[in-house]
Amino acid sequence: MWKTKVRYFLAWSSISPCLAMYRWLYWFAIWIAELSFRPCRGVVALYLSRGGARNQITPGVSDIDFVLIVGPDAAERRRAERVFRRLDKISAGLIPYHPSFVLNEQELHLLWRTTPVRRYLFEEGRSGWRLLFGRDVRPGLPAMSDLERTSSCFSEMHYWWMQFADFLLQNENCRHDLILRRSLCGKAVPEMLNALRALRTGEFCYSRAEALRREDSPLCRRLRAAAAPRLPRPDPELEEEVYRFLVGVFLDLWDSFAEAPFLAVFPDVTQTVEPAIEDIEAEKAQPPFLDICRHLHEVWGSKCLGVHLLKSAFYPLDCRLLIVDAERGNLPRLAELEALLAVREKVYRGRRAPYFVLRVGQVGFPLTPAIPRDFHRGVLTPATAPDVFLQLGEGPAYWTSHTQWYLGEWESNRQWLEATEGKRRQLGAITQSIAEGHVRYSLGATEISL
Repeated sequence: MWKTKVRYFLAWSSISPCLAMYRWLYWFAIWIAELSFRPCRGVVALYLSRGGARNQITPGVSDIDFVLIVGPDAAERRRAERVFRRLDKISAGLIPYHPSFVLNEQELHLLWRTTPVRRYLFEEGRSGWRLLFGRDVRPGLPAMSDLERTSSCFSEMHYWWMQFADFLLQNENCRHDLILRRSLCGKAVPEMLNALRALRTGEFCYSRAEALRREDSPLCRRLRAAAAPRLPRPDPELEEEVYRFLVGVFLDLWDSFAEAPFLAVFPDVTQTVEPAIEDIEAEKAQPPFLDICRHLHEVWGSKCLGVHLLKSAFYPLDCRLLIVDAERGNLPRLAELEALLAVREKVYRGRRAPYFVLRVGQVGFPLTPAIPRDFHRGVLTPATAPDVFLQLGEGPAYWTSHTQWYLGEWESNRQWLEATEGKRRQLGAITQSIAEGHVRYSLGATEISL
């Protein structure tokens, strides 16, 4: 709550000369961080990324994002990470630390090859990061193939849907912070437009302002106007427009997948599912699920076309998905999604709640994303979560470069570093079936033998 108050004060007071002073303080913090990292002998390069590297700093909203490239010495790496964590603490999160911001060159190249959303970030960094000191490692990154480009752009689009759902629907602190809500809307639309343009044309643009000018739609003009006042007012209709825009972009893109796939499709692989029928049927007879169905029937009415409870191999063994079907031309409003999640919190209190997903045709939009894992898992489609759509009776289901990376190469996929022994056995069984050309998803057994 105190961060929200500070953010409002900074926004309210961001006029000359205060604005110039605040921006000077940002650069002073960057200078202090650079001085703090320089004595670390294991640091190969320090980069300033994102808005700070482009001189796009909004006091109270912008973070100072660093990418730290370290050498092979583990002890020196730990020392650099301690400095990073200390900067995070003393800056109250202005300089955020996360282990993924610290990489050695081998990890940089591994993530480039294997992790689409990170590849998009690194491609942006090729021209957009600012080297503060050290040896520039970016020239060693390879050029992207067409498939690497399209899959990376699609993953970047996942990222912005997850951020939108987390900020506006799930994260309690963010949901009541008008400045963060406005900022997220102003970021999600142009970032989606830029990723979509790069996917379709191969032309990368990382400027949000340029994306809004280039598109010049009524929504883009409204977003430009909304960014002008320092203190935003509640604008649920603008947020509603952004929500429908994001949904529409994914639906339009998926409509073209069969003719113009943006992931590699392996046509000779077939797939079947052994669903968790007994577990799921027992849970569907219990009050939490029945309460959700009752709420949807009474409040959503015709906007709810169906409710499903199921499991997926793309999630931990004990996770369930509660999928609500909606129609493209009759979407629930954002306020109705918020109300649904409030009921979810109430009826599942003290229990592990399912992940909630809004399904529109053959695209499932996570409403309660697991951050950061869902940045990689992404929206649900027959090409990214085929076992879900097979259980829903939707086809065709595709085995793609995404599913192969997420399940077939799970031993080298950082998403499964903390997988339980039971989950590892399940993934091992799936890997074995992939080698046989027929993927079998066994979702009901918690003890899976090879």
